[in-house]
Amino acid sequence: MAEISSDIDIYSFSDSFEYYSVSYYDYIASDECAGFGWNLLNSTNEKIDSLLNPFLLQIIVLYLQPLVAVFGVIGNLAFIFIVFKVPYMRNRINTILLNLSVADFLYLLVGTGEKFVKIIHSPVLNDSSVFGQICQCFIITPLVNAVSFMSLLLISLISVERYIAVCRPHQYVKLTDCRRTLVYMGSVWIFSFALAVLLIPSRLDFSVTCIQWPDTPLYANFPAKVGFCDAKSDFWVSLDECLQTFPFFIALTVNVVCFAKITAGLYSRMAPSCKIRQSQLHEHRGKVKKPPTHIVTRMLLINGIAFFVLATPFHVTNAVQFIENIIPEWWCNCSEFKEMSVLFLYMNSAVNPLIYGITNPTYRRAYRSFFLEMRYSSQRRQSTISSSDSPSDRRTTSI
Repeated sequence: MAEISSDIDIYSFSDSFEYYSVSYYDYIASDECAGFGWNLLNSTNEKIDSLLNPFLLQIIVLYLQPLVAVFGVIGNLAFIFIVFKVPYMRNRINTILLNLSVADFLYLLVGTGEKFVKIIHSPVLNDSSVFGQICQCFIITPLVNAVSFMSLLLISLISVERYIAVCRPHQYVKLTDCRRTLVYMGSVWIFSFALAVLLIPSRLDFSVTCIQWPDTPLYANFPAKVGFCDAKSDFWVSLDECLQTFPFFIALTVNVVCFAKITAGLYSRMAPSCKIRQSQLHEHRGKVKKPPTHIVTRMLLINGIAFFVLATPFHVTNAVQFIENIIPEWWCNCSEFKEMSVLFLYMNSAVNPLIYGITNPTYRRAYRSFFLEMRYSSQRRQSTISSSDSPSDRRTTSI
């Protein structure tokens, strides 16, 4: 039985979804647990439900996110193999896109896998006890943060690179040689992990909480202990939300400016062609092709726009929660919206290879040749196996 204490305190914890507080009233001492925790023996169903995984979150994590993750993992792995296997795909732009695919692959695999395991293991919202402090607080969360920063930096780097290529072509050759590209990639990796390490204190304290559930069959198999990666103070929570919010909006501003200048630059280059007579344009329509630079730029523009469209809802919600920490009176219940916005983040990491294939014929040809080669290689292996088996079959028949 639980020993009841008169002490009353507040336990606050945060995670990637939201920050909130739960009151705990009792000191719990039993065979399974000993310590301050939540005594829910006489709690209402509404209070207990607020501690459990909501139905919408279960649908998203158990069904929608795995579908997006499978699609995205296959697409990003295919692009990575294509860059290595197809010779004409080994260029400077694809070096950047290759790093972006690696970041997206890790984000999908680790991010969706973590949430799937946690929600299968425990019905309690954000319970990380299945991973423990080392795995959850020091490995999984920093890795997810690092690859998230990496995607943002790589998309911004691509936009700046396209701006220089279109609007400042004389400087483009000097600033974008292969050696500089490798330096840029190394800098992005180092800076991304440095930011992720800076955020570790916001998830440093692994708080284990005991729970006394109501004595009914419904809660018979619920966990007696739960664990959360938490910050020791509100300062680190605010810093976490600040570093996840403000860099995004700074990058959004830079990218919007680059997108506008790139579009204007492309239009100014294409404007003289509008002087061609309509009859000549109709006559040569089948022969005129867009320059490769324009095709690549259009592909990367669409990719960048899709990135910010899908990522903005999550960061807007982060900004709202950051304001809530500063002005507690200003409160917005946006937890369900944020659960959907996290799904948009995973969709963001999954659609990039699809955009490449839809918008650029060179990438479509590379995909086609890669998968056809895989198919022919499989057929050759099967024919080799069957031919090696045929002599023995003939000998068996003759005997």
